[in-house]
Amino acid sequence: MVSQHGILLAVNIISDHFGPIVSKVCGCLLRHGALSLLEIGRRLELSPAQVKNSLLILIQHNCVQAYTSPRGGGDKTVTLYLAIFDNVLHRLRFSKFLSVVRVDIPESEVLLEGLLQNGRLTFEQLVERTIFKVPEGSPLPTREEIRMNFNKLVYAHYVERCPKSEPFFDPLAVEQPTSTRKRAPKIVEAVLSLEQKVVSTAALSDAERFSQIPYFMEGSSSANDGHHAVAGNKRKHEALEVDEEDSIIAESEFLWRINFERFIFCLKKKFCAERKKAKMRLGTLAIWEAFFEANVTNNDNKTVTSPIDGILERVGQKEGGTSMTLDQIISVLNDLECTSTTNNPEEFTFDY
Repeated sequence: MVSQHGILLAVNIISDHFGPIVSKVCGCLLRHGALSLLEIGRRLELSPAQVKNSLLILIQHNCVQAYTSPRGGGDKTVTLYLAIFDNVLHRLRFSKFLSVVRVDIPESEVLLEGLLQNGRLTFEQLVERTIFKVPEGSPLPTREEIRMNFNKLVYAHYVERCPKSEPFFDPLAVEQPTSTRKRAPKIVEAVLSLEQKVVSTAALSDAERFSQIPYFMEGSSSANDGHHAVAGNKRKHEALEVDEEDSIIAESEFLWRINFERFIFCLKKKFCAERKKAKMRLGTLAIWEAFFEANVTNNDNKTVTSPIDGILERVGQKEGGTSMTLDQIISVLNDLECTSTTNNPEEFTFDY
């Protein structure tokens, strides 16, 4: 349950970005939970057009999730709208999100900025916006260059495909059977709020969320030339045959948004890396920074895991790093409590 202070903060954020009417609709959903368009209008005494336009803005900026659910008995379903509290608060962190990408993937900053400002866009819209942002007299990037930079963001999980726009959610169907519910810890029922259940219903699989924009190749001989690897050339270069229609759909119809979870993880990582800096020696500091920088993707938001090859590459880019031996680097990692994992001794993990 969101506190009144939290609701007030969220409403003020939306008011600053989108004005008083949109903030009223957001506040109504935060206070009363899932409501239909008509119910929102009655509570706020707004016209259907005002409510609809406000909801479209909130959905566009990932602050509201629409879903259909049984209502009133029988087979009747209705579209309901639910405010996603955490997504509203994330709007405060726009500048910090950009600072993360400036370090990791600087050439993709314009793409990310477009998604931060507009909520969700197709790749086609991002291409148009990127070209429009190029200063007069500067060379225009090619579509392939923009696609490659965008795929880097997707590969690093900074950007994801949007969840299902209006999934079906039946509150009765997701309830556990009585026998199972008796054996389950009570805390599980308390943690799974309506918001979490709806978000889970709308969520895509990881393979769908982070599926990159495909490259359409007219001839198989040119396939390898157009297929870019975005993971330090470690991924295999294989001929990729993509149907032209599928490629066009992916570019013009799939909606994309920033992945808040990934950015929050990166900000935690940045804070953790900065906290020890003042107390560390130069050589140790270089290895500490390299360890955090080498972490590319991680599904666990409580630990940082980096491969030794990536750490060595990052250390070599720092002052005095080229003279450090592998044994020295591993010794420092162990002293910093970055331990090698059981499954893969070539990876080191730090627990927050």
